[in-house]
Amino acid sequence: MANVGFSTHCLGMSNMPLEERIKFYYSLGNNAIELSFPTEAQLNEFMLSPETVKNIKSFDYVSVHAPWKEIIYKHDKKTDDIIKKLSQLCRKIPVRGIVLHPDVIDDFEHVENSGLPFLIENMDKRKKIGMYPEHFTKLIKDHNFGFVLDVQHAYDTNPTMQLARKFISIFGDRLKQMHVAGRTESQRHFPVHIADNIDAIVKILGLGIDVPKILEGLLLENISQTVSRELDFVRKYEKK
Repeated sequence: MANVGFSTHCLGMSNMPLEERIKFYYSLGNNAIELSFPTEAQLNEFMLSPETVKNIKSFDYVSVHAPWKEIIYKHDKKTDDIIKKLSQLCRKIPVRGIVLHPDVIDDFEHVENSGLPFLIENMDKRKKIGMYPEHFTKLIKDHNFGFVLDVQHAYDTNPTMQLARKFISIFGDRLKQMHVAGRTESQRHFPVHIADNIDAIVKILGLGIDVPKILEGLLLENISQTVSRELDFVRKYEKK
């Protein structure tokens, strides 16, 4: 079975503790998960109990989304504290990738020298860095990062999905993960199977790219049903 599952951030509007989100996703058939920490404080608050470690190890693919709010990654104590915490997580659970936004990184070399499996993600049109392939040319040449294609971010910048295809081409075998969601008039990230731009997102899903898919559609109502239907929808396009 392909590695497909939700980000814990999708339940951010709920009151469900992170540990419960992990168990909830697994119970509904997710075999991939991304532990998402928008801020340094949320990352530091997360404590791995023996039960949580066991539950996380039930997934076939585990990634972490590193903080992206109120942080600039550079050669300073705040960055080193985050890297230390991420390193602790990696020693206890099987983290395959740590997602970072390029617009909050000032010192790519310092981040890379940590030795952690960082993956750099393309951004949407609200950002000034990371929306286009040319923003990644130097990174690809000078560093050994893997990459994440966020399909909805690419759509937001170029609805024809030609931009997404260009990212796939330049990332090549360093494309290690995809973030998958659609959108509506009111939500930038929404489950694809009920999104307004479903046809555009399917253009990329239909390519059958063999990397783990982390689903980022916001979960607001009929949550169990929505999770199951989104998993089934995305898995239709996976290679058998």
